[in-house]
Amino acid sequence: MKTIPFFTRVFRVSIAFAIFSSLVGGQLLALDIRIPISPEDLFEKELPPPKITSEDKKKASKDPVSWGGSELTQEEKSINGVQVKAFILAGGAFIQSKSILLTASQIEIIGEDALLGKLTGQVKVEDSENGATLIASRGIYDKLADTVTLEKNPTLIHDKKDGKPVKIKCEQIVRHLEEAKTVMTGRVVVTSPDFQVFGEDAVYFEKEDRIDLENKPFLFSEDRFIQGDILSYFVKEGRIELRDHANLFQVSWEKPNQSGEDRIKNRKETKEKKEAKTATSEQKERILTVFRGDKLSHTTKTESGSITKMSGSAQLTRPTSKFTAEQISSLDGSKIVTAEGNVSFVDKENLFQVDSGYMNHNKETNYSFAKEEPIVYFLEKETFEQKGNLKSFFLERFGEKKEIVFRGDVRVETETAKVFGEFATYFEEEEKLVIEGNPILERDKTRVSSGRIFLYPKEDRAVLSDGIRVLNEDKKEK
Repeated sequence: MKTIPFFTRVFRVSIAFAIFSSLVGGQLLALDIRIPISPEDLFEKELPPPKITSEDKKKASKDPVSWGGSELTQEEKSINGVQVKAFILAGGAFIQSKSILLTASQIEIIGEDALLGKLTGQVKVEDSENGATLIASRGIYDKLADTVTLEKNPTLIHDKKDGKPVKIKCEQIVRHLEEAKTVMTGRVVVTSPDFQVFGEDAVYFEKEDRIDLENKPFLFSEDRFIQGDILSYFVKEGRIELRDHANLFQVSWEKPNQSGEDRIKNRKETKEKKEAKTATSEQKERILTVFRGDKLSHTTKTESGSITKMSGSAQLTRPTSKFTAEQISSLDGSKIVTAEGNVSFVDKENLFQVDSGYMNHNKETNYSFAKEEPIVYFLEKETFEQKGNLKSFFLERFGEKKEIVFRGDVRVETETAKVFGEFATYFEEEEKLVIEGNPILERDKTRVSSGRIFLYPKEDRAVLSDGIRVLNEDKKEK
C-alpha cells in the first residue's frame, strides 16, 4: 500500500481511488480503480459557497467521517476570511458518516475533517438503518449541523418490507441525519401504490414512521378524494390520519334501488313487461358518498381489508340516506359500516329515521341492526316530518325484504294513540306495523288488548284482531 503525503499546492490524482478518514491519520490510500464522471456535472448550476468560520473549525465533531473518489484535486481556499483545505472528488465520490452514505458525481470537501461538503450531480443519500434513500441533483453536507440539504428535484424513497416503496417529492429536503428526520418544503407529493398525497411542506419522522403534512393537504386514490387541515401518514402501517375538518369523497357504481311504489307496480306487471325491463335493471348509476368529521383515520393493511374511521361530529351522506354519530367506521370500501355514540340514520327512500347508541350495516347482505335504546321515527314522504315513533330493546333491518324487526319492550306512539307489545315487524312497502306479544292499544284513556295489532303510523290508524278485549283502566285513573 502506497502512502502519499498532502501538499499545499493543487494536484490531481487520475489513477488512484482516494479515501480520506480521520481514522487513518489524514493519509491517502491508493487503490487502482477508475469511475467515469457523469456529463450532468458539466452543466450543474453552481451553489453558493458554503459558509465556515474559525469557530466552526474548533467545534468540529470527533465522529469519524470517511470520504473518497477516483479523482482528487486539493487546494487552499479562503472562505469567509478563513483559510481551509478543499478537496474536490470525482468519479464514485462519497462521504461516509456513521451509517449514512452520501454519493455524487462530484463532491467538494471543505476541511480535512469534512466540515462541509458540496455534492453535485446524481446525489444520493442512503440510510440503510431506517430504510430511506434520498436522491437529487445537488446538495450540501453540514457536519456540524449533522444535516444534508438537497435541491433540484429531490426525492425521498422509503423501502417497505412488502416491497412497495413510498416516494416523496418536493422542492427542497433537509435531512437531519442523527435524528432520522426529514424536512420537506414547497410542493410535496407523496406517492404509494394505493394513493397520492399532495400538500405544502412536510416532516418525515422516520423513527416514528410518520409523515406530517399541514396547510390542507389532499389525497387521491381510485375513486376517492380525501382532504383535511393536517394529514399524518404512518408508512409501515399504511395508515392515514386527517385532523380538523376532514372530508372524504368516494364514487361508486351501483344498481339503482326501486322505491316501494315501483315494487308494488312490478308485482302486477305481466311476464313480458318484466323481461323487457331486464336489460335496463342491469345498468348501474354513479353514487357519490361524502364522509365528514373532525378526524379521519384510514388503514389499508388489515386482515379484513381497509378501514376508514371518522370521529368527532361524523357524517356519512349518500343521495338517499345520511348517517351521523360520534364515530363512524367503514370496512373494506363501505362493505360494513358501524356507528357509535348518538347515532342517527335517515333513510329518505324508505322514509324512516333510526336513532340509537350503536348501529351496524352490512352492505353485502343488506342487513342492519341497532342497539342501546334504539328508536325509529316514521317520516312523511314530502316533508320528512315525523308521523310517529317506535322504541324497543333491539332492532334488525332486512334490506332485501324491506322489513324491520323490533324485539323487547316495544312502545309505539302516533299522533293519537300508543301501542305496547313484546315484539313487532314493520313492512316498509306497505308502511304497516304488526305488534305481537300481548299487545295493548291505548287511545283516549281506553286500553284495548288483542292477539295482534296492525298499525299504520303515518295514517294514525289501527286494526285489532284475535281475542279483542277492552281493559277498564278508566276507574283506576280516576
